[in-house]
Amino acid sequence: MDIAVLEKALEITGLGLAGVFIFMAIFLAIIVGVDKLFPYKKDNNNK
Repeated sequence: MDIAVLEKALEITGLGLAGVFIFMAIFLAIIVGVDKLFPYKKDNNNK
């Protein structure tokens, strides 16, 4: 097996995993931001 191919495959895998974690962090920030903008208000009338 060629070492150059293995190195390139690991580089692509690392970039893909980094992209997934970056997306998840951005998505979490969006969820937290929306939660801060529109906080949950408990309605006591509905039981």
